[in-house]
Amino acid sequence: MADKISSITDLPLDVLVLIFPYLDAKSFLAFCSTCKAFQQPSIRLDPAYWSYAAQSVFRVPNQPVIQYDGMRWHNLYRRMLTQSRVFTWGNNEHYRLGHKHVATGIRGPIRRRDHCSFPAEMERTRELGVIADMQCGGWSTTLLTSRGALYTAGVLDGMRIIHDSNSDDGPQPLRFPNPVGYPYSLAPETAIRQFSSGRSHILGLSDSGKIWSWYDVQKPALQIKFINIDLKEALHLEPETRAPSLYGHVKHVIAGWSCSSAYIYGTGIVLWDPVHRSGDPSETVDTMLVLDTAEVPKTGYQRVKGASRESEESNLLAEEVGAVLNYIVLEHFVVFVTDIGKVFCAKLGEKNKVDEILELRALRNNNKTPLDVQGSFRRFAVFKNGEVITTEQEYLDLCWDARHSDTEQTDIEGLKRIPALQHNGVISVAFADFHFLALHSTGKITSYGTELQCCGALGLGGDREIEGQLRGITYIRGWPREAKLLPHAYTHGRQVWFEQEKKDWISFLANGCKDLDEAKERLRLISMDVNVQGEVSEWIEQEGNWDQDQGEDGLGSYFALGISAAGWHSGALVLVNDELVEKNKGRYVWADKSFPRLVLKDGREMPGTVPFDEWRHGRPEWNSEV
Repeated sequence: MADKISSITDLPLDVLVLIFPYLDAKSFLAFCSTCKAFQQPSIRLDPAYWSYAAQSVFRVPNQPVIQYDGMRWHNLYRRMLTQSRVFTWGNNEHYRLGHKHVATGIRGPIRRRDHCSFPAEMERTRELGVIADMQCGGWSTTLLTSRGALYTAGVLDGMRIIHDSNSDDGPQPLRFPNPVGYPYSLAPETAIRQFSSGRSHILGLSDSGKIWSWYDVQKPALQIKFINIDLKEALHLEPETRAPSLYGHVKHVIAGWSCSSAYIYGTGIVLWDPVHRSGDPSETVDTMLVLDTAEVPKTGYQRVKGASRESEESNLLAEEVGAVLNYIVLEHFVVFVTDIGKVFCAKLGEKNKVDEILELRALRNNNKTPLDVQGSFRRFAVFKNGEVITTEQEYLDLCWDARHSDTEQTDIEGLKRIPALQHNGVISVAFADFHFLALHSTGKITSYGTELQCCGALGLGGDREIEGQLRGITYIRGWPREAKLLPHAYTHGRQVWFEQEKKDWISFLANGCKDLDEAKERLRLISMDVNVQGEVSEWIEQEGNWDQDQGEDGLGSYFALGISAAGWHSGALVLVNDELVEKNKGRYVWADKSFPRLVLKDGREMPGTVPFDEWRHGRPEWNSEV
């Protein structure tokens, strides 16, 4: 007979983890403090527990790339309560950034008061409580609070709007129809647990499993129901009351460029056109019955734990496709990844109809470990074994057109591996119309691409052209003017800074530092020679890494939790350690420094009389093929 278990410490770890979800954070930490055995990191920093706690208490979205990082989830949970802030930058038309930005200088020949090139905190957001998630739409920025309420700055459809939003009122609550909840309630039917911002509409999934859709900030939501799919709701989310079967429940919703979608257990990915309320001035209609839906074939399979046998059809689907882990909706395609390391796409036809799916062979993970996919509009990224492979919708068109003639897709080009993103701790990528952001596991954000009309969407700062040049931006003449990141910056990236001191430092550099006359020739050289500009901007990037004090938890003064980008603007959800921010002020003394003078890679010496500057981390080898 097996030995009798006399203490909870005798239980195996796989049994203990079944108990953890029933404990709140305080109880869990008390439990771990009862004996030395429970203090080991595998228990005290159990990633399954802390990710569940952060997602259930603060509604933080899951991040598959770091879901097994227990320390990160633990620190995130501790700091979310008091330190989550929302920053935005870029084009501020329709008040989409949520703050009143006034340009302090001239970026070019035209001064734009509605552009912001340096991250600024959204106004009147701290009074909303803990911000759990944020997403940018085509002309908007939407926030999800830990209570399950949605607030939006800007307008949902900038092509239809008549009146601009009032920036004095702050982000506006997204409403529900009476009497369901106005403007929101904490009831499971209207508390949003996950949401998605499309180009011009928003989808929300409530705690009870209802799908809500908004097409106008000023109008209440419409509940989505389908004529041919029976959605199931769950009124409770506690472990002991979860439904035994997930069939008919909604896993998550995705709002695409011009398409709504949801993953429904037992059905798979379902697509439909965004809904609008028409001919109802009283706004009493609260439900929209969607008549035309499209299902993406072979996406309904899910692995069932403990299932002894599956049908032959299910076994075949498990081997051929696998279970969908994540998906995105682009302008003309759906792209999804499965648990056997495969990536598939499906082209949207009339009324979003999908007839077949196609595996993207070049993106397959041969060791069959899970992948992730992120993207929007016309670009996306696949995460595979530390690599971040980016491409555009044109690549999907080429693969689709050659699906019968080149099944292995060996002759199709278009996949890119940007050096700064490879094996560099990238956990998410956010794509907008012409620029994109990368979030690293260190909490840092790097920025890439192009700004139309020099709108500041890269977030690299600079109210004047020379300031942007010092960060690696080149300005293209013509109309509309463009600001484009130099190829040099794609080797190690250009970091988005949040410290005001660094913005002041760049302005100081742009003014020639302590001696403009001595620096004037070097400044002129930067504006005339892109290779010189690339090297100097790289030196500045290294030198700007002066905040070495990361605090007790190692997260530093500013630690980005999430990023978003759409249209011509960007945003980030950031943990701000105010105490550490104050402590780090003045750490880097630059007021008595000269403008940098370098010996260039080609051997040339920059003009001037001051001593040459050294590289903080050594001169990098730039990848000229980017």
